[in-house]
Amino acid sequence: MAMAKINQAAAADAAVDMSELLHTFANDMACRIVSGKFFLKDGQSKLFRELIKDTSRLLGGFNLEEYFPAVGRVGVVKKAVCAKAERVRNRWADLLDKVIDDRVSKRNSTSDHKDDDFVDIMLSVQHEYDLTREHMKALLTVSTDNTFHTKQVELYISFIVLIT
Repeated sequence: MAMAKINQAAAADAAVDMSELLHTFANDMACRIVSGKFFLKDGQSKLFRELIKDTSRLLGGFNLEEYFPAVGRVGVVKKAVCAKAERVRNRWADLLDKVIDDRVSKRNSTSDHKDDDFVDIMLSVQHEYDLTREHMKALLTVSTDNTFHTKQVELYISFIVLIT
């Protein structure tokens, strides 16, 4: 799909936003690895990308309390950060609930499990390891975020090597 976009742009003699292209490709790869499908439908790809970006900002962002501990006693900053983190967590939960529900319905409707992905594997060992839905969502969140960032860095490095 990425190569098709580059070919179309080359044929039209147009510029290609490689950053966006690589970002989209890494997003699609992360989705495919974790959930076994692409999130291109229903705007889920954009939501997925926004969630990864928001999560990265929360985890790696500036924290005023680290530099000014007295601010933490007031609690205003903490309430704002916690509220934002809660909103991001709820958005992740909604998206991952849809992914898990989709997989459960697919597993119930078919007995063919030859194309199992990470979600299918977790569902198959759910009772054996006492995995709750919250455990599965946490594993998916971490796996997705790590997969996305690793693939994105690999793509940027590869592209830089190709250019030089």
